[in-house]
Amino acid sequence: MLINCPECNHQVSDKAATCPHCGIQIAGNPDIAGSNAPKHRKSDTKSSGNGKNKSSRWAIIFFIILTLVFAVAVGSYYLHTQMQKQDEEAAFQQAVESNNADELQRYLAHYGAAPQVHRDSVKAMLQHMRDAERNKEEQEQLDAIDSIDYALACKINTIDAYEKYLQEHPKSKRIAEVKERILKLASNNATEEEVDFARSVCRRFFQSINSHDTDQLLSTVPTTMTRFLNRVGATNSDVVTFMEKLYKPDVNNLNFRIMEPFTAKHATDEGGSEVLRAQFTATLSIDREDLTKERFSTYNVTADITPDGLISRFNLKKVVAQANEYSE
Repeated sequence: MLINCPECNHQVSDKAATCPHCGIQIAGNPDIAGSNAPKHRKSDTKSSGNGKNKSSRWAIIFFIILTLVFAVAVGSYYLHTQMQKQDEEAAFQQAVESNNADELQRYLAHYGAAPQVHRDSVKAMLQHMRDAERNKEEQEQLDAIDSIDYALACKINTIDAYEKYLQEHPKSKRIAEVKERILKLASNNATEEEVDFARSVCRRFFQSINSHDTDQLLSTVPTTMTRFLNRVGATNSDVVTFMEKLYKPDVNNLNFRIMEPFTAKHATDEGGSEVLRAQFTATLSIDREDLTKERFSTYNVTADITPDGLISRFNLKKVVAQANEYSE
């Protein structure tokens, strides 16, 4: 084997007689054997150490590579998670700001793993929208009923009709308007003395017809009336003709009777004059030979009474006609 020359430190064979470099005796030299034996063991130890160092180096390199791979994987997952979070946050904000049921439904369908607080908020908004839509439909139905009842109250146009409307629609948007109408009607209502005055004028008018008294009949109306039985500018002749038509050849007697309630209020007639406008029901009983003809009728009556006690406007509207009933 090769050994190091103790003199020049060059490698020579331990079988050589001398060192070819410096000439020192090699074979049989006890100093060489002693000096090279430990060196040989040291070289073996060093060689063995080098092998262990190489294995450790590869282990470190593998560990570093594994660590880098793990770090990249963790980083990628973190970035992906952050991007998903940002995407979900943006979608949540868009859905909420849109205030649109379809957008909110799409958010819930697409982001099933979204934070529970976001999903709960979206669900609450959807429920609020459903409740609002249901309330809107119910309100539309109530408004329709309200409009019908209001129109009916206006047609009747009495304090009782308006008060009934307020009782049935306490939350109506027309409350202020209805109360104003009630106040206006209340201010237009006649006093008890005025109602009695209007009733007495109307009673004289009908008593004149009942007694078939032309002169007394004409004393209850002006020469020219504002309106009589839908005839504008009616004259005394029109009033007398009305009475005479009631007394047909087979009629022995007839009787108009004023019924209660009798109401009167202050009003302005078609000519702009202040009058008391009376409204009431009157019945007509007819004593006649032909029992197959009409013998009893009921009329709704409207009459305007001037301050001097004359009927300036008069109208009858038949509401009941019975052929075989007689009433005194």
